[in-house]
Amino acid sequence: MDGEDLKHLLRGVFDTRVFNHGDFNLVYAQPSGAGNPWTIGYRRQPLELLLCPVDLDALPEVPADTSIATVALGNVATLADTGTGYQVETVTGFRTWFEVSGAPRVPLTENLRAHLTALRPGPEQVDDDGTLVLEQDEDAEDFHQFMSHFMDTLESYYAETGESPEPASSGDPRP
Repeated sequence: MDGEDLKHLLRGVFDTRVFNHGDFNLVYAQPSGAGNPWTIGYRRQPLELLLCPVDLDALPEVPADTSIATVALGNVATLADTGTGYQVETVTGFRTWFEVSGAPRVPLTENLRAHLTALRPGPEQVDDDGTLVLEQDEDAEDFHQFMSHFMDTLESYYAETGESPEPASSGDPRP
């Protein structure tokens, strides 16, 4: 069992839930606070993010719900770099804070551990705290570049319309 098996599992869950899945790059994101982690699909054309919640307890089953949040230039209300992650809010009221790191520690639930072990029996790469490190350094770097581009594009839109560039602010927006 290793992080590559987990990456393939997360890609499969995303692909099952998203019709045009091949257009998206993926990263695993951890919430800043309580809540499920995200598999985030992002693409530069058209410029958008798809945030798919990951229920680690349910994996490898794919949830039947459609609770995917779409964030695009046409529906973003706030997009901010918090210094350690991002805060995203849409005009429909969806709001989340998350962090994307190069080596997140993913908690292994009983189902997830059993599934990954069945895929690749042998030595586990699980840490003593029951987590598996998901190596995504290059993906995380690309995602951060994408987010900078997204915020710059949003800011230039507001500059052209003469409105406040408030949605592309930086700094921690939480009280």
